[in-house]
Amino acid sequence: MTVLEEDLPTGRQVRRWTRHRSRHHAEAGISALLGDIYTAFLSIAITASMVLSLASTLAPKDGSPARGAIEGPGLDPGWLAVLPALAATAALVGLVARLGPLALSAAESAWWLPLPTERRTLLRPTAYRWPGVAVLVGGIGGCGVGLALGARPALVAAVAVLGAATNVALVVVAGLTQTRPRLHRSLRLGADLGLAVVPVVGLLLAFGGWAPPPLSELLFGGSGLVIIVVIVLTVIWDGRLAKVPGVSLRSQGAAADEALVAVLSLDPRGLGRALAARAEPSRRKRSLTMFWLARVPPGRRPEAALITSDLLLFLRTPRHVVQVVLAGCLPVLVLATPKPNVAALAITFVAAAYIAALATAEGARRAQVNPALDAALPLDQHEVRRFRLVFPSVLMLLWAMVETALLAWRYGDPGGWVLLGVLVAPAWAAAAVRAAYRPLPDFSAPQIYTPMGGLPPGVSGIVTQGPDVALIGSVPLIVALILGKVSTPVLLLQVVLTFLAVTLASWLRQRPGPPGTTSAPG
Repeated sequence: MTVLEEDLPTGRQVRRWTRHRSRHHAEAGISALLGDIYTAFLSIAITASMVLSLASTLAPKDGSPARGAIEGPGLDPGWLAVLPALAATAALVGLVARLGPLALSAAESAWWLPLPTERRTLLRPTAYRWPGVAVLVGGIGGCGVGLALGARPALVAAVAVLGAATNVALVVVAGLTQTRPRLHRSLRLGADLGLAVVPVVGLLLAFGGWAPPPLSELLFGGSGLVIIVVIVLTVIWDGRLAKVPGVSLRSQGAAADEALVAVLSLDPRGLGRALAARAEPSRRKRSLTMFWLARVPPGRRPEAALITSDLLLFLRTPRHVVQVVLAGCLPVLVLATPKPNVAALAITFVAAAYIAALATAEGARRAQVNPALDAALPLDQHEVRRFRLVFPSVLMLLWAMVETALLAWRYGDPGGWVLLGVLVAPAWAAAAVRAAYRPLPDFSAPQIYTPMGGLPPGVSGIVTQGPDVALIGSVPLIVALILGKVSTPVLLLQVVLTFLAVTLASWLRQRPGPPGTTSAPG
């Protein structure tokens, strides 16, 4: 080793110097951090107490239950803990494959990578962030599974250790495949498929009537074996940290930075784009001639082209098709329980409908970012938004008819439930389109300081554009679920709320422009 190499700092020394200088230039000290943590926990505690108090106030005093569902298939309560734990593991692996597990931010890449120092100790603390998250997710999930299955404390601890070790092993495997892009993409695809299969497996378990296997003493041996595997994989991964190319560190770090910025700016659309971004170039798909548009009257071809573009974009994005199908499986899981809980069914139904509707409005989301197609068509912005509602409304109409038919299977009155589904479907589509066209928060304005950091004024109103329409438009459905039947006032209320939702989604705020010019869409 030359004298020059002996004088070079190690990766650990570079990190220590960077941490020291960052702390030296920081404007807030440890007291400010502790104060923010205290304020955040206090806000959570106050919110929880208010929710519990409101729930106890609204609970019926006479104990008279609403009309219940008829007897149906039984999903063992134990599976209600096992399936979410498996889904959380698959979601964690998919997230790790997208954002890491080894990545550097733009600033870290620009400063650290060109330095003539060894990278193993430089990257080691960054590499162990995701395994730490995996321990937390796996431990909580395993503990929940053990408690749901009624195991004794020793077995609950064994399940928690097994869950944590399994999650860490999967994260380390993702790290080992980071230098092999094809295997890394296969792991990401496998995690997405695993997450998609969980609701389907739940349906098979419900209609098959299978109970979860009992926990046995073999869990102790299984936990020990998985821990040994984790240790071996971690040692191998630690030895290969320096072999991860800088291109991979920068690309994964760019995706993580984009996701972090989207979270801090409360931009779900940006978060979705960051998580859906591919590291490899997408294949070019052959364009269609759209010969069927020649049969449309010339005066209606722009509208037909807009609707066709939404349809083709949906069909060319398989994850959106899968998203609609899986969203339809979520209410079925609740309906498959022997006695469906009304609150759980209502929350699941509304959330699943909004998730499915979001998958149908990709065209509107892309048009908000790049309105090239909208500007090329001879349509004003009001007409564009109205016709952007057509495809989501048709698809959500089919989705709602299937889901409400299942409600009729459990609660009776097929005509009433299906009619309610037909009336509520356009409201869900309007919620997705409204969310797609919501503006970005204005961070140039004076910030409002909160325990979560500085937020621009009006950000809460921007974030709730879309979910507000979905929730308000679903009020008649929630009332019908509470009553256990569909009445005429409920249908009339649904007609009014759907009309208001569609009007609100197609409404375009105009902001005044300079004198002598037309107003631009807001």
